[in-house]
Amino acid sequence: MGEGGSMKCLLVYPRFTSTSFWNYLPVCDLVGAKYPAAPLGLCTVAAMLPQEWELRLVDCNTQDLKDEDLQWADIVFSGGMIAQQGEHVKLLERVKAAGKVHVVGGPDATSSPHIYDIATHLVLGEAEVTLPEFLEDFKSGNAGHLYAAGKRQADMSLTPIPRYDLLNFDNYLHVGVQFARGCPFNCEFCDIIELFGRVPRIKEDDQMLKELTYLYDLGYRGHVDFVDDNFIGNKSKAKKLLPKLRDWLEEHNWPFEFTTEATINLADDEVLLNLMQETGFSAIFVGIESPDEDTLKQTQKGQNTKRSIPRVSSGLTV
Repeated sequence: MGEGGSMKCLLVYPRFTSTSFWNYLPVCDLVGAKYPAAPLGLCTVAAMLPQEWELRLVDCNTQDLKDEDLQWADIVFSGGMIAQQGEHVKLLERVKAAGKVHVVGGPDATSSPHIYDIATHLVLGEAEVTLPEFLEDFKSGNAGHLYAAGKRQADMSLTPIPRYDLLNFDNYLHVGVQFARGCPFNCEFCDIIELFGRVPRIKEDDQMLKELTYLYDLGYRGHVDFVDDNFIGNKSKAKKLLPKLRDWLEEHNWPFEFTTEATINLADDEVLLNLMQETGFSAIFVGIESPDEDTLKQTQKGQNTKRSIPRVSSGLTV
């Protein structure tokens, strides 16, 4: 196997095994999809790999990982969240038994690297930071076991357009895009600020439109979810993007409808609410957590204590 040359690379997304927020399968059955969301993280990693590598992606939530897939591969990449941990560990053992080089990353491995230590290589933190270092060492035949980002954070303006061409769109309820990482708040139960920090980092507006254009050119139409940790973490940047996004939609005859996640302080900004509504946002996921103000204060979710949640919830029309 020539580490510096062309490689057959298999990207594997482990299965979610329990019914939860991540796999509302009865809804999928209603519309003929196999799974709610496409694996945006692995599609993004795929875009960072050498162009001469041959890539295949297996999402174990939509298809089985076959022995032939592993036999084909020279190297395997995988990543996932804590809700995938059990299946991810089984994948580790299966890849090791097949004698393949296995590169593991993602949020769960970054939080609990000891669980994934049998992998050949751990490339942790944001891939934009650690993956280039690993690939350079791998090319020269000197790749180490562990690559960690430390306090370094990715420059989102350098994130490539994800390899959406590796997906079968018919398998999913929606496809994800990402505008920003990080959240300015300090909820004590949330790992986002531990993984990605409290200063939201933002993609360029034109960069975001190019991603949507690529999805459009691939023939995708329908639901696009902005998977941002908090879409309004930087309100001024969101307000700057939205009119351009609306113009793009009009030029392309409104091929997408959008959803996202945001904090409840969105309700305080009528201008932003109207912009999002005008730009085709049909639903917003808001973390309420508790109606009890003392509980909210104890969990450092102070942004939810500054208003009447029942009144705000009834008035959110986006």
